[in-house]
Amino acid sequence: MALCLLLIGCDSSPRGLVRLGALVQAEKTAAVQLPAGAATAEAPFRIETGLSAARVARLRLRARGDATLATLAWKLAGDRGFQPFRTLSFPVVPDGQEHAYEIDLQREPYWTGDVQVLRLSVDRGRIEILEATGEPASDPYRSMSLKGESRPSLPGLARMEIRLPDDLPRGAVLEAHLGLVPEHDRPGTRAVFRAHHEKKGERTLWLEETIEGSGQPQGWKLLRRELPSGGGRLLLEVEATRKGRTLPEGVALWGDPVIVTPGRPAGMNLVVILIDTLRADLLGAYGDRSGLTPSLDRLAGEGIRFEEMVAPSSWTLPSVSTLMTGLQPQTHGAGVRYGEFAPTGLTGGVRTMAEVLRDAGFYNLGVYHNIYVNPAFGLQQGFDEYVSLEERAGKLVDRALESLRTYSSDRRFFLYLHVFDPHNPYEPPERECQEVARRFAPGYRGKLGCFADRRPELPIPPPDDRRWHEALYQGEIAYTDREIGRLLEGLDDLGLDENTVVAVVSDHGEEFWTRLESERALGYEPNADHGHTLYRELTHVPAILRVPGRTDRTRSVVRGPVQLADLFPTLLRLVGVTPPPSQGRDLTPLLDGAPATRPTLIGDVILHGPPRWSIRRGPWKLVVPRDPGRPLELFDLDRDPGELRNLAETRPDLVATLKAAGERELEERKKAKPRFVAGDDALGATYLEWNHITKLRSLGYLK
Repeated sequence: MALCLLLIGCDSSPRGLVRLGALVQAEKTAAVQLPAGAATAEAPFRIETGLSAARVARLRLRARGDATLATLAWKLAGDRGFQPFRTLSFPVVPDGQEHAYEIDLQREPYWTGDVQVLRLSVDRGRIEILEATGEPASDPYRSMSLKGESRPSLPGLARMEIRLPDDLPRGAVLEAHLGLVPEHDRPGTRAVFRAHHEKKGERTLWLEETIEGSGQPQGWKLLRRELPSGGGRLLLEVEATRKGRTLPEGVALWGDPVIVTPGRPAGMNLVVILIDTLRADLLGAYGDRSGLTPSLDRLAGEGIRFEEMVAPSSWTLPSVSTLMTGLQPQTHGAGVRYGEFAPTGLTGGVRTMAEVLRDAGFYNLGVYHNIYVNPAFGLQQGFDEYVSLEERAGKLVDRALESLRTYSSDRRFFLYLHVFDPHNPYEPPERECQEVARRFAPGYRGKLGCFADRRPELPIPPPDDRRWHEALYQGEIAYTDREIGRLLEGLDDLGLDENTVVAVVSDHGEEFWTRLESERALGYEPNADHGHTLYRELTHVPAILRVPGRTDRTRSVVRGPVQLADLFPTLLRLVGVTPPPSQGRDLTPLLDGAPATRPTLIGDVILHGPPRWSIRRGPWKLVVPRDPGRPLELFDLDRDPGELRNLAETRPDLVATLKAAGERELEERKKAKPRFVAGDDALGATYLEWNHITKLRSLGYLK
């Protein structure tokens, strides 16, 4: 497959990043029609294909049936059978009606080589495949994860031609990350990456880099090479072999190749720090007096604090998806559970904050610890570097600062840092265990030590152990605050504090069995850590901004309720990028003193237990079970901010009004999906590899 990359439309003095993948001109590859058929729990559906995985990016199905979970497996040339790691599972709608499904195969690292057979199986019942099509990529990139680091990548066996502009500034460099797909990263594999420079009919070998397979994950190899001056062309080639045998297309990869011109473009950078599972009421800036969060309190004193930021859900996936898209969960579709399978993720048709910033010339860095922001759920869209580290916050801060030292001098950047420490299980470092947890529970003499696990399948602990769980959680918060302080100091040391907007926020809060009796009476699942209710301890999250140049002329506290969706247009506006249409409200006028309004707020998407939704209008909040046999809950938040007194029976008129308004709003959000989301995937893009399913089960999210 021949690819031609042309640098066109460059001005007389190019600056910033030139993304090569956006300029690919490739031969068109036709879609492949596959046979229709049916799969049952007893008899999977097999398709003899002979596909090249490098030429098929997604599988589009039209199907109907009563199955709830489908699994796609594939057999490559040379396989003795279907390998367990070459599978993807996804939910299907069991209503017997026709639905469309798009299976994004380019996220799957083992989708490579010559595919001989596809096999579709179901958990129960039957699914009828009315139409099946293997479709080429709509763009040249595929997301590939090597050693936990995902990058948009170009397939490497193709020859690529880059025409260099004559006026490219001296000092411009070609930057790429070279890699081998995991299955071929083993002894005997050899990939040679070459670049020839051609000018006035003369061709010289300009670059040659070799990667040898090792049998151990190697990750990406960074390549930075100054480009020849005076124009001409670069011809890029890759030769990948194993023991002298030529390997299939796509085995070797150019990870996110860009041309970087000297000199950093003007404009603000953006850092978004998400502290998973952080309650607002434990920050000093929000009224706590225990001294857990001096770094965050200092940041709030230097910037703007949103007094009442409300998350759209009480667990990670729907909330972070809203933050990253400006869309509400009912529109972006991420976080819906179908049976016992993992929830749906973002489809490829949603435009994320990272994609918007990428198109504006930003280099996007993500460092995270939480499986629900894994690429399997689509949140890597738009990132140049998206790194999974299942480590304490300190390791994530180290990696973030390392990336900033590498990239911040010659480009604008967006850093998304997602730390996980306050999330269950609670295991603060020894320092915070002894100095913080012991301070909050000095009399504890139980057996838990500095580790406590509260997965829903475990028994509810006795009262003393519950208090110790909470004390360890507070220790985790103190440790996380210390590490966030180190990151902020690192920004200052790099000279980035004066041109970087910093936002700190959480996806949801936490609760500690404080409503056991009432939750049992109302039909909740009371042993869940979060994701089971829509009460304030789970949906009120901290939100702090530091905006260089604005502090002296803006209010320091924005009062009144706002939503996570509002941060999407607000942050883009603050770094000088025009936000695309979204369901969020640009809050920058409020920063300058404009009066706040009281919007209608909707909470939805329960992870554990019976589903519920909520509506808040003014001081009134109504919680509505989707099972009409369960009781409703009505609270007056002005008089009862802790949501302890249910007034539903005393105000049936208000209940009816709010319930009708909420039902209309939920329906409008669902209908809005075609305005914001391209494609027609029925359920959203959750296609989980076997190792992701194993991890979710270990965390108690899957049975």
